[in-house]
Amino acid sequence: MTLQTGEKGFTLMELLAVTGIIIVIAASILTVLPGLREKAQGKATKAFINRIEIAMEQYYNDNRSYPTGNITNVKTALEPSVSTAKQYIEFIDNEVNDDDNILDYWGNPFVYATPGTQNTGSYDLYSTGTDGITSSSGSDADDINNWSR
Repeated sequence: MTLQTGEKGFTLMELLAVTGIIIVIAASILTVLPGLREKAQGKATKAFINRIEIAMEQYYNDNRSYPTGNITNVKTALEPSVSTAKQYIEFIDNEVNDDDNILDYWGNPFVYATPGTQNTGSYDLYSTGTDGITSSSGSDADDINNWSR
């Protein structure tokens, strides 16, 4: 575009149009990102449950029973602090808290029960999801568990 003075450049209208297009694209991307993060955390939690299940099955094969008690007992059974005991899984720092609870990717402790109410022959293991709560019936819409796949 040539200006009246003979200099080349963009007009104010062209700059405003490009700025408007960039704003529209940025707004559409920013509205999608929170949903993507939520989906990623859900998939990571499902993968983590699968990892714990593999370790639980290895523990079961060696001991012919699943760890009893709560999620802290599971952590102690699968990753013992004694160097002579068999280690079935290694948790990294953000996967456990100071109380030795195994945490999901929202920072909530997993819930563990043996024998399970859903998996009566083995155990129930589930994450309480984004809201961190479970209904009185034992499941919530955002819960991620090891019995419904």
